[in-house]
This record gives sequence, structure tokens and C-alpha cells, in this order.
Amino acid sequence: MNTNSRKDHKLLIKNGLVLTMGDDARVLFNHCVGIEGGKITLVKPTSEIVLEDWDEVYDAQDMAVMPGFINCHTHAAMALMRGFADDLPLKEWLENYIWPSEAAFMTRENIALGTQLALLEMISAGTVMFADMYFFEDEVAKACQEAGVRVLVGEGLLDFKTPHFHKPEEGIAFTLELASEFAHDPLVKVAFAPHALYTVSPPLLKKIAELSNHHNLPVHIHAAETHHEVEECHRNFGAHPIQHLAHMGLLNERLITAHMVHVPPAFYPLLREAGVRIALNPSANLKLASGFPPSEDYLKEKITLGLGTDGPASNNNLALPLEWRINTLVTKMLTQKPEALSAFEALYMATTGGSKVLGVNHITGSLEVGKAADILLISLAKPHLQPIYNIYSTLAYSMHPTDVDTVIINGKTVMRHRQILTLDTEKILWQVREVEKNIAHYFHLNHHKNGKK
Repeated sequence: MNTNSRKDHKLLIKNGLVLTMGDDARVLFNHCVGIEGGKITLVKPTSEIVLEDWDEVYDAQDMAVMPGFINCHTHAAMALMRGFADDLPLKEWLENYIWPSEAAFMTRENIALGTQLALLEMISAGTVMFADMYFFEDEVAKACQEAGVRVLVGEGLLDFKTPHFHKPEEGIAFTLELASEFAHDPLVKVAFAPHALYTVSPPLLKKIAELSNHHNLPVHIHAAETHHEVEECHRNFGAHPIQHLAHMGLLNERLITAHMVHVPPAFYPLLREAGVRIALNPSANLKLASGFPPSEDYLKEKITLGLGTDGPASNNNLALPLEWRINTLVTKMLTQKPEALSAFEALYMATTGGSKVLGVNHITGSLEVGKAADILLISLAKPHLQPIYNIYSTLAYSMHPTDVDTVIINGKTVMRHRQILTLDTEKILWQVREVEKNIAHYFHLNHHKNGKK
């Protein structure tokens, strides 16, 4: 039983090394964070606290206390397809492996299960919110409610049949239903999620733009991910993807663009002025050999940036500490500047930046009185995290995902001392192994039928 699930329960985190993050980021030694009613009620030195005033106290001695991580782009249920189709270019990977497997196996039940598997992984690595683009997103929302994790759900919209709907118009209507159903939910937000410019027709994109404006819903889309996509956009529409998005009426402050690898500098001011938000996915871009996003350039242009993992079939993990390390180190190498992307900027993108990308900066992304208690306790008393001269550098370059000790979301403890409290880990893993057998058998037969080994 989760002891701090009551609304009036007063939880205190004491003695922590507090990283507030946010736009007025501070590092506070030997501080306490108080939580009540799902919100942060105080951030004060331990010496000023009366412990008897609190129902429960977590001792954060030798721990960093900071905002939870926000994964700005993924396809969570694809955790069920992790590792079965690797070392392939994006077009072949999608057309010959991913789309056939989705048609065969991504049922409502399997998407619920795949999301639970992803949630186990994300919670254990400190993720408190993620943006999902997939199918049967009502199941994703339900799984997140049960696990106590924040989510921006987006039903994948394509011109052709998906595992959930025969026609994209059905998916649009479903998105509006979700938006109405979860309008006041504390954990679930809703976005339109057209897959990409090469899979969604201009009339449909224009319709989504109109509805996004009318209902004030964000739009989450893949954009400028590969050279092939950019070339195809020029062939089909005579424009770069950024220009095409503008022509569709989508280039505005509600747009969340995933990847944005191949964007000429001439478009940077347009992105900034429009208020477009970017979800970088460096690991997936490297693994699929798609290129690498110009993170430093975007930061210089003051474009809102967050980090995503992409789906676990293309990454193949969902751990943001691995993502920011790769993004930072590769950016330094490509720019030949060791000062490019600082340790602080790496952590900022995973917390405050991510909250801005998903439009929830007023709720989460920093440790401030009045914001939601979405908090991590990170164990620092480990050889690879000692000594500590600069806590931002320690976490940015030395932290492992398994250093996350405790995860609190909306004031509720969902993981304590590495034990996930809101999901049945053993049951989920057993069910996943059964699905794995079916997928492996299907592709074994399919490959032999097509003369592949």
C-alpha cells in the first residue's frame, strides 16, 4: 500500500542536495522539500523545519533531489518490438518490419501491455512524463493513470489504415473524444498526432491545424528526420518540411516537432518566432543513421528544446540520462567545441526544457512552491558519482539511470528504493515473454517464406 496516497498526507524530503532547475535554477545544500496535496509546499533549509509537523519523512542524505525527467517523444508500446529489427535504414525498417508487425500484433491488449513494459523502464530511469504517439491511446492513458505517470497522448494519424482505425477521420474524432474525456485529468493531456508529412496528406494536415486552433490542442509530428524525407517533400510539394508545415497552417506555438535533424539555418528564426517546440531524439537518429540534430544552433536561437528517446524499437531504450549524455558528447564532437552544450543545459533539456516542449511548464519541470511534486531522489553515495565538484557535471556525465532511487509524481511515490509500487513487475514481464514468442515465430516464418535468413 502506498502510504502517501492520501490528499492530506504531508510528506517531507529532508537533508537533500536540491537542484531546483527552472529559469532561476539554484543548488541548495542540506535543504528540505515539503509536499502536500500533490504539490510542493516549501523548499527550505533543514534547520528551519519542525519534523513533527510532517506525516512522513524521507531522508535524502547523500542524495540529489531534483525535478523528474520528461521524455518529449516516444512510442511507448513499441517496447514489445525492441531488438527484433535492428541495423536497418529508416525506410526499410518501417516498411518491411515495423508496419507489418504492427498490423499483425499491435492489438488493444498488446498496446496496453507494451505501455506497461515501457512504464516500468521509464519510472526506473526517472521519467515522470512522456509524449506518446501511437495507437489505442485510451489504453496508454489508462496505463499511465494506473501507474501514476504523466503523459501527453496522441493517437497516431496516417492516411492509411492503422491497427486502431480504418480511416484517419476516425482517429481525429477519437482524439477529440480523448481531449474531452481527460480535460480535467491531473495526469493525462491530449495532442493531435499526425505521423509525418510523407504519411499524412495536405487536406488532413490542414484539417488538423484548424481543429488544433479551435480546441487549443498541441500537434505532435515527426519532421525533417532524414535526407530522404526532405528530398521527398521537395519533390511532392516543392518545399522543405518547415515550409510545408507553414503552408498547412501548423507552424505555431502549439507544434511539437520530433527529430528536426535536417533544418537549414535560414529556417531557425522562423521556428523561433512561430514558437515551435522541438523534441530531439539523438540516439535513435544515430542508430538509424539519419543524421544528428543541431542542438547547439537551436539553443543559440532560443528555440524551445527537450529530449525524447523515440520508440524503444529504434533506440532501444527509454532512459533519458543516456539520451542527454549522447546528445551532449556528440554535439561537442561535431562542433569541435568542448563548451558546446554544457552539463547544466543537458539537465535543463531533460527537465524544464521538456516541460516547456510539452506545454506543462506551469505544472512541472522545476522544484518551486505551488508546482506539482514531480521529484526524483538520486543516490550520490556511489563510486562513479564521487567526488562531486559540480553537481551538474556529475549528473550529466557520470549518472547511470539506475542511480534513481525514488520517484514521486503528483505527490505520490511510484518508486521507492528502486521498487516500483504502482505496477506488478513480475506479471508484466511474464506476459511480455509470451508475446515475444508469438512475434518471434511470426517473423521466423515470414523471413523464411521470403528467402531471408
